[in-house]
Amino acid sequence: MPGKRPGGRWTALAAALLPLAGLAQRVDENAVTAADDAFGTTVGAQVIGLYDSEHVRGFNPRAAGNIRIEGLYFDQQTYVTNACIVVEQNVKVGLAAQSFDNPSPTGVVNFTLHPAGPRNAGSVVLSRGPFLMTSVELDGQHELPGHAAAGGLCFHQNLNYDIDFAHRSHSDDMGVVLTGTPRAGLEATGFWGLVQGNEHNMLPFVYADPVGNFAIPGLNLQRLPTQDWTRYSWRELTSGAMLRTTGSGPWSLAAGLFESQERDGVGHNDLLFDVHPDRTATHVLDVAPPLRVDSLSGEIRLAHITTGRGHLRQWLFTLRGRNFSRNFGGDAVPDTSHLGLNSPRVGIDGYGVIPEPTLLFHPELASEDRVRQLALGVGFEERWAGRGSFSIGTQRVDYRRSIEPQLATPGAVTVRDHASPLLTNFRFTADASRRLLFYGSYTRGLEDSAMAPENATNHGESPPATSTWQVDAGGRFAPRPAMALLLGAFEIHKGYYNLDAQRHYGLLGQIRHRGLEASATVNGEQGLTAVLGAVWLRPTVLLTGGGALTPVGPIPLLLDVNLDFAPPRWGPWALALEWRRVSSRQWAPTSGELPPYSVLSLTGRFKFTLLGHSCIARLDALDLNDATDPMLIATGGVLPEKGRRFGLTLASDF
Repeated sequence: MPGKRPGGRWTALAAALLPLAGLAQRVDENAVTAADDAFGTTVGAQVIGLYDSEHVRGFNPRAAGNIRIEGLYFDQQTYVTNACIVVEQNVKVGLAAQSFDNPSPTGVVNFTLHPAGPRNAGSVVLSRGPFLMTSVELDGQHELPGHAAAGGLCFHQNLNYDIDFAHRSHSDDMGVVLTGTPRAGLEATGFWGLVQGNEHNMLPFVYADPVGNFAIPGLNLQRLPTQDWTRYSWRELTSGAMLRTTGSGPWSLAAGLFESQERDGVGHNDLLFDVHPDRTATHVLDVAPPLRVDSLSGEIRLAHITTGRGHLRQWLFTLRGRNFSRNFGGDAVPDTSHLGLNSPRVGIDGYGVIPEPTLLFHPELASEDRVRQLALGVGFEERWAGRGSFSIGTQRVDYRRSIEPQLATPGAVTVRDHASPLLTNFRFTADASRRLLFYGSYTRGLEDSAMAPENATNHGESPPATSTWQVDAGGRFAPRPAMALLLGAFEIHKGYYNLDAQRHYGLLGQIRHRGLEASATVNGEQGLTAVLGAVWLRPTVLLTGGGALTPVGPIPLLLDVNLDFAPPRWGPWALALEWRRVSSRQWAPTSGELPPYSVLSLTGRFKFTLLGHSCIARLDALDLNDATDPMLIATGGVLPEKGRRFGLTLASDF
């Protein structure tokens, strides 16, 4: 049952995991000390930096299809990244993105799998907060002596954690990671992960007035009315296998095949459209039928390397592809105007209890979205020690997409798209000195865009992939080994998808993002680690019919400061600070700005030993200045900051 506290089954599960031990030792998890730059690092539940898997330079790399698993292409279709199999996420832009063959214009997010050895170890993590969230995490790993293999097992349970979307939520996450060396010079990895759960009392999705005639009132989503019968359930599967050669010969191979699968039950979408300052909105209930999403993706990479005195030359051959399908449409929109729902305007703070309506789905309006994509690439790279590097690559892509009606009805039409672009990329680095390096790159891509949102007449429909390109350049200055400063400029061009005057989600023009991004990392001798970042962004939409506008969503100036202080004289105590500054930002395409705001958070840590095991207590005080300012997505969705909240975490390694 949702919201039910874990019972006696934990005892049996913990006993099973004790001889195995944690996929990663959890006591020392620290995203600040793990970060190489300020562009986005996720370690466990800790997230720091300017960017994340859904926000990079004003775009969404996950929606664009730019996820990698340890460098190999992965078409992620699950809403949640399973923390039982992915231990770390890193956003790669600018100089860091040059380590990837066939880089992507909107950046790359690289997943690192949980280790499965080489020793026996284990971890237990208990968390309470923020708000009513409770979680229990059990991780274990075990070496298999004499078999040149190791395995890891993980189970997480989270209660009332999805505080932006529901009052009550429950999720069980589990995963297995196996590694082995079937023969000398060959490493194999396999993994399987499942996330399943449900939510009740779904919070309304709030959308601003699309024209910008009305300002956005203050919102606290947790205090908006909900209905006991609104619910959502999911079952997400992620699995895969990888093979790599580890020898020292000139040829090397890396290959991966991955599956991403989502199965959702009936989903109730409680929608508040066109919210006004008088705290009224158009209230609509949309109920989506069960969702089925399947994707099989992967990559084969073959490299040939020759080296000389201070010189390296590499030829790279890649084959990557995906086979994707998803159903959408056919939603039920019940006629409940007599109950105060789906009426012209309602007060958003108290429209009362609404009886559960009878649902009538429309399979004749449902469709099947299918994508088949294959890319064959070749690249060449030269590196000179102490001087720089040069790389050029190209790939031929065959992209085929179709949207087919699920039922053959009179007038039903199948929409087909086919593209076979030749995509090129060029990048270089130049070492001006031992401390100073310059870089630059040009990249073309074929990338997906976000699906049509709930306030679109064609919501759930995914647009076809479009051509994109990016150019960037910058420099890195490292005055000493424990300090690095990066500064870069970029320009990105993509197709601009949004709502037209009839609220149809489609291609309206081209969007251009120009910006500067900076990162500074410092590891002091007295236990101080600093990760400082800033991004200045100027987005512009060039409309198909002529004219330009400033889009809603992107933040013109974002500052992010993370400090971790653990001086030796403090012994087991440590303190971390995060300060985030969000500038004023557009809340309508033609008028109005939301004021700037800041978020200040503090974390205190205390390490101790209990029964001979290393432990840590972590207290998070988030958003101490109680900011509840709204953030906007491009299509008008409103998601306020959560305000002041606290959380306590206890972890133990054994």
